[in-house]
Amino acid sequence: MEIFNFKLIAVVMLFVILLSIQITLNKILVILKDIRRDIKIRNNDFFDDREGSRRRY
Repeated sequence: MEIFNFKLIAVVMLFVILLSIQITLNKILVILKDIRRDIKIRNNDFFDDREGSRRRY
């Protein structure tokens, strides 16, 4: 008598692996969005400073 159905175990393990990959990719996406937001803020500050200096002259 087989206690464990190995096909069921394989399907569950595959599901867990795919879920962990999805969570990892989601974390990477959030980090990349934060980096892009920071770069946009930094660029806007840089260009605002340059435009401000043009207006003074």
